[in-house]
Amino acid sequence: MSVQVVASDPPVENVAKDKSTTQHSEVTKLINLNLILPQTTESIKVALGTHDHIHELRQMVNERPESCYKTCFTLQHKGKTLDEFAMVHTVEGLVDGETVKCVAEQYSLREARLHLKRIRSLIQPDIQNNAQNGTDNLSLTFATIIAGRDLEEDISKTVKEDKGQDMDTIPPPYLFDSKPPLDPLYPEIPPPPAACVQHIGYSGWNPPPGHRRVVGDLFYLVVKTLEGNTVHITAVPSGFYVNKTADDVFDPNPAEISHKGYTLIDTLKQVSALFNKNFTAIQKQSVKRNPYEVIPVPYPLYTWCKPRSEHTYDTLRAEEAYIPNSTSDEMSLGIMSSRDWNEELQSARELPQTTIHEQIVRDRTIFRVTSDFVSMAVKGAMSVVDGNIPPLNGADDKKCRMYLWNNIFFSLGFDMKDHYGDFGGDAAAYAAIAGDLRGISLYQSLDPEKLHTLGTVIVDYRGYRVVGQSIISGILSREQEQSIIYGSIDNGKTINSCEKFGEVLKDSSKKLHLRQHTVQDSEDKSHSLQTSYDCKGIVGNDGRHYLIDLFRTFPPDVMALDVELKNHVAGVGEDEEEKRIKGENMEGGDKTEKSAEEEEDNDSVVEGAAVAAAAVQPKFKCPPARHKLPTLRPELTESFVCYRYVLFTQDMSAKFIKAKGERELELSREKVKAGNDSDSDSGCSVESPVTPTTTPPTKPKLSENDAKQILEDIKSTGAARKFGSVSDKEFDLRYNPDIYTKIVSNDNEDDVKHDKQIVLDMALFLSDSVIMKFVYELRTMTQRPLDAIHFTDIMHSRGINIRYIGSILAALSDTKDKNHNYNIGLSALITRSAKTYFKEYIINVPTQQLAQAVAHFLNCYLSYVERQKNNSSENPNGANGNTNKKKKNKKGKVNVKEPACAWSSSNSKTVHAKICDVAMRKYGFQIPRDEQTDMIVMPLSLIPMLRLLCKAVGIQLVLRDYNETSSFVESDIMNMFPVVKHTNPRARDAKKLKDLAEERLSSGYLAESHELITEALNNMLQVYGPLHEDIESSHRHLAHINYLFGRVGPAVSHQKQGLLVSERVNGIDHYETIYSYVYLALFAHNLGQTSVALKLMYRAKLLLQLIYGPNHLEQAAFDINIGMMLHTKGDTKNSQKFLESALKLHKKFHGSNSVQVAMCNILVARALAHNADFREAMKYQKHAFEVYAEKYGENDKRTKDCGSFLNTLTQKAVELQKWLQNSNKEKVLPNMLISEVLQDTTISEVLATVNGLPANTPSKEKKEETKADKIERIKEAGDTADLD
Repeated sequence: MSVQVVASDPPVENVAKDKSTTQHSEVTKLINLNLILPQTTESIKVALGTHDHIHELRQMVNERPESCYKTCFTLQHKGKTLDEFAMVHTVEGLVDGETVKCVAEQYSLREARLHLKRIRSLIQPDIQNNAQNGTDNLSLTFATIIAGRDLEEDISKTVKEDKGQDMDTIPPPYLFDSKPPLDPLYPEIPPPPAACVQHIGYSGWNPPPGHRRVVGDLFYLVVKTLEGNTVHITAVPSGFYVNKTADDVFDPNPAEISHKGYTLIDTLKQVSALFNKNFTAIQKQSVKRNPYEVIPVPYPLYTWCKPRSEHTYDTLRAEEAYIPNSTSDEMSLGIMSSRDWNEELQSARELPQTTIHEQIVRDRTIFRVTSDFVSMAVKGAMSVVDGNIPPLNGADDKKCRMYLWNNIFFSLGFDMKDHYGDFGGDAAAYAAIAGDLRGISLYQSLDPEKLHTLGTVIVDYRGYRVVGQSIISGILSREQEQSIIYGSIDNGKTINSCEKFGEVLKDSSKKLHLRQHTVQDSEDKSHSLQTSYDCKGIVGNDGRHYLIDLFRTFPPDVMALDVELKNHVAGVGEDEEEKRIKGENMEGGDKTEKSAEEEEDNDSVVEGAAVAAAAVQPKFKCPPARHKLPTLRPELTESFVCYRYVLFTQDMSAKFIKAKGERELELSREKVKAGNDSDSDSGCSVESPVTPTTTPPTKPKLSENDAKQILEDIKSTGAARKFGSVSDKEFDLRYNPDIYTKIVSNDNEDDVKHDKQIVLDMALFLSDSVIMKFVYELRTMTQRPLDAIHFTDIMHSRGINIRYIGSILAALSDTKDKNHNYNIGLSALITRSAKTYFKEYIINVPTQQLAQAVAHFLNCYLSYVERQKNNSSENPNGANGNTNKKKKNKKGKVNVKEPACAWSSSNSKTVHAKICDVAMRKYGFQIPRDEQTDMIVMPLSLIPMLRLLCKAVGIQLVLRDYNETSSFVESDIMNMFPVVKHTNPRARDAKKLKDLAEERLSSGYLAESHELITEALNNMLQVYGPLHEDIESSHRHLAHINYLFGRVGPAVSHQKQGLLVSERVNGIDHYETIYSYVYLALFAHNLGQTSVALKLMYRAKLLLQLIYGPNHLEQAAFDINIGMMLHTKGDTKNSQKFLESALKLHKKFHGSNSVQVAMCNILVARALAHNADFREAMKYQKHAFEVYAEKYGENDKRTKDCGSFLNTLTQKAVELQKWLQNSNKEKVLPNMLISEVLQDTTISEVLATVNGLPANTPSKEKKEETKADKIERIKEAGDTADLD
């Protein structure tokens, strides 16, 4: 069902909506319908959007307890059966107030089997186990369990909770451990509901014989009830009934005591009273479950560890596993199990998009087909590696085999047929696959007309890289050479160029900044291409133009190529250009007085300097790649083009100002000369007195034509070319992806030099600008990634290739003792190096040895094998292997000889040496090693390093307490899961609205931002459904805006939904999930729910300790949050512990004389004062006073407040000392609590400051954009179309 977000009215006037808002309001119009449930006369009120599908009514029926088990019915309106795939607005007469009836139909075999599958999921709910295994696209969430109650119910009550201490808010002891156990990652969950039956499954009497099929028998079931009775049930078109069959007697006729029902549930209720009771309890429990917890996610998500669960006997599950697609969702929708994925994907992209609702339908169709394709491709790739799909070319080498399953073509990530022999072999093939996926994603984001790409999924599983792709129509019936009409399939020996295909590529090439260039084949014949020659163009039997092999869509990275780094063209270098533009802007019109000859001399000097400085020395380098296909990331390309465009516009502006000044001066002189001439003509002498005028002479202004002429004159000088443009008259920067290949034509030497200079400038921009800024942020810790995954995500978002991580770490190495960013980056480098070696290690391991091999590798990786004593040559598998072997010998079993594998001969030293070799070869970084043992010195503790490796290579472990004193054993390995990469289509209009909303929020226009993000969220819900990473960020955005408005209740509601979505789509220990926990805790505390807030903060702190460890700067913020919240609850002793922990971290990272340390000292002093420890509090407060006095001066308000509290502490300390001296005379301890202890308002201010939130709600006058403001802003932007 499409969920509509109702925008809660902010306490300001609504801003005017633009045209897109008006159109969207029509799309999301709701109509109210009366829905009559199956086999009843009861009707319920439902609401559907006019562009929702009819089948969403079926989903509503399945979500209601009284009808959740009724599956075989049709939806009818006025006696006519509705097309469930039609949209509401297309059904004639279906308007507000109409009635839709669910009419029960007779079962077919398919419908009966689907009904049985639904019943099994209801009476044997296995959601938690399926989520742990990633089955059926389910994933884990613990937000509701952690909070302990429903926050939204508390919001509706609006009752402030007591401030007394609660037993369940006492900090868990493991929060104070430097290495907390792994077990708390999975909190205690409520026990599952009682079983309804002991067993239900298909009978051994299936299938029905011929004489029973002709009387309607569909299949037979056997059920063992909780009372211990065994009954056999016959499924017929009219329902289900108990028959006379016994285990050894077949009699499918109805039993003497008739138990018959239309649904299987109705029949079982008649058979078993306990079934009736327990099924009712299950229904009640399911109603309480948040729907966000059970809805499947769009893409498979796997967890790296899970608790050990008992495997139950279930014949229905067995049949579903070994008879694929027998009752699959595809069949439930009436779709054949073998779907034509390519036709579905391409047809979805060809849907019309002229209106808003057509765009939504198109985006939704693309997203859902892509989601289904990814899920199916993952299943197929795993089956390929497991050996369950026969190859098309079984006689070829294993690396060259290809597979076809469910209309998806699979190949392995190796150099098939020596195609990449000249580029690096298997290493080049492996890199090309990832590059191809990036290219496909980029082309799909552009959404070009008449140009199509393939659905592509990359699956890394058990050391293999498998690529699954949709199949071009007719490609399998033709030879590859006959199919290619554009590009080359033999590394440039023969090249095809098609003028028509080039026209199709023209628009995309311009958006991607690809330069049209000339290449030569082996016969020296020239061809003009819009893309790299490796890109291949194919026209399928469906008439569509397909572009494949897009791995060299991006600029080559000259840092990773074995080429000389030098300037190739004479021109203005970037550094000199920036200085020159800055100088012109600063000097303004004064510079116009310089002569043109002087300017030309200066330009020639700069040009000469650029030519002389041919060799360049980048500040950050990377080692040469093992292949010849290293490219820059698309994010870097866009950043570079934008950067050059800014330089170009600044240069144009400076030159225009200069030319304008010269022209105006010339016009002024002409005017003066004309006046002098007229005076002389009238006979006036020079000596004659001049009568003073009342108005000064006006400065002549340029006409519009003169201004345009100046711009044209500037452009004609080739100003744009100085900044890399291929055009003289406009800025059009493009790069040649083939510039460093052997087949590039050298006929035009200037073009070749220009193209080489562009890719060199891009590499220098990456090194000397982007990476330099990133390193600065890491050194100053203004950028604080939580773990290695966060670290690499930031790198990629800025366009930094992971191959540069070695040089980044080298720049951070001098701060490693005081900067956790170094440890995080080093953990990322070690994990990626270990991942590379692990693939070589595991790829040839037989299936029966997987668990042993993985456990052995983990022992070697984490240095356990070196500590084991029983590591003799008789058993290369370690201690665990010896134990297993002895047990088998004692039982006297004859063991089958296992195949010998290289993995068994490895040990910790060899594994660590291999990892270090990979790190040096790929990243140019020497991993620190222990001088005595020669082992890698791990930057993080065991659990964080173990987690990173498991998530990187797809290992699932059992949930237990792993530590340095125990080794991994075979039983610890629960499974191996795939690591998946795929395209991720977006809701384009929603993304634009979301980006605009974020821009308006940063400008302070809360009302407009609230309106835009609400509209974007409604759009996303229609495209993605309720679970998507964009949905999560939108909920977080709305929560933030509502908090700024002072509306904490809606803020909590949106943040809670965002947290649930984040856990489901990102993972329970993802860095985004941690931040979601923190913000929900802050909003809940602001609402008065401090007990809930503490539980959420405990969870966030635990997760950060598990993914990094205790010594992270964000832990200081978490500790302050917890300390302040505990102070609110009155638990000042535990509050003091967390505040002292935060103080310790700030001292480590910021130094003792920092403002952060001073603030922590004040907080600790107040906690001590609350416990009447005034002397100790004075020490902390005095240090804070000294820091404030040095930083801000003694007259600053902060310094005065600090000094005032210090005086109060001194006074109270004296009073306490006097009482202690006279304690024999006075029996009552005086009230030592002082008024300056933290109050609720002060606590809120501290929490807001620490977490980067505003302490006070902004006023309406400050944050509301008035109509006049908006009109002025639109005028400045030049968009007068919206003024109406």
